[in-house]
Amino acid sequence: MHKNYLGVDIGSISTKAVVIDEDNNIILEKYIWTEGNPVEATKKVVKELEKQIDEKKLNDQINIVGVGTTGSARKLVGSMLRCTGCKK
Repeated sequence: MHKNYLGVDIGSISTKAVVIDEDNNIILEKYIWTEGNPVEATKKVVKELEKQIDEKKLNDQINIVGVGTTGSARKLVGSMLRCTGCKK
């Protein structure tokens, strides 16, 4: 199984998420408006990535082994995504 990494940039205006592989190739990506609600934006962006996994039939190929967060709500989102290596 492949190793993949999830990165989430959660700002006050927009939220961006990306899943990359071990060679830094972008496998999945999504950009949405935060709309002043980082919790809901995080839930939405993760659901959108899951939808892409299903649509691209990547269920057996995606294995998230690490998560990184950045942006104004990085600590909150890091907690939500159980990001043990995210800076606090």
